[in-house]
Amino acid sequence: NVKLSANADDDSVRQVLTLTRDKYHAFASAIDVGDSERATYWRITFAILSVHSPIEATFEAYKALRMWRARFGRMPSVQKCNTLLRNAHGIDGSVTMYCYQKSTYLREFDDAWRADSTRFTRNGDSEIEWRDRLQKNVKGLGLAKASFAVCLSNPATSDVCCIDTHMFQLFAGSVPKSTIGRKVYLAIEAKIRAFGEEFGLSTFA
Repeated sequence: NVKLSANADDDSVRQVLTLTRDKYHAFASAIDVGDSERATYWRITFAILSVHSPIEATFEAYKALRMWRARFGRMPSVQKCNTLLRNAHGIDGSVTMYCYQKSTYLREFDDAWRADSTRFTRNGDSEIEWRDRLQKNVKGLGLAKASFAVCLSNPATSDVCCIDTHMFQLFAGSVPKSTIGRKVYLAIEAKIRAFGEEFGLSTFA
């Protein structure tokens, strides 16, 4: 029964968007995006790695997996993957969380992808339909991180967004006591989408 806060500082959000709009467009244009199978595979992998982990550590873990795959032509075993993730420290000293659990999810995702990649590719679906399918088919991805996987494929135009606890607090006026419910999540996403349209930004921006 959480409601969006009537006291959310819309003017502050608008000010930040004004200052960062051009910078964001430049950043988005530099990302290797697209709906190719290879790109989709690695974006889902990155989304799994990013759960409850700082972005710096996530990047290092991601790079370690990419290097292993390039060298050996396959994903590592659960045990080896766990070791790679544990040894991947961000430049700020941050570490990847839940390494063994994520290693298990990554192996299961890799096996499922090789069996039938169409379960995970966009296949002409809307971004919302694609997100919902990823949430259903990929262990370790809740609504926020399934959204993140979709957003990474086209950050400059994505119509969904990854809502974390900080964004929830901004729009709902409180810290979530548990996983953000779908109804509230979609309400916050709609609010963010409206801001994006006002400033010529994607919902993900």
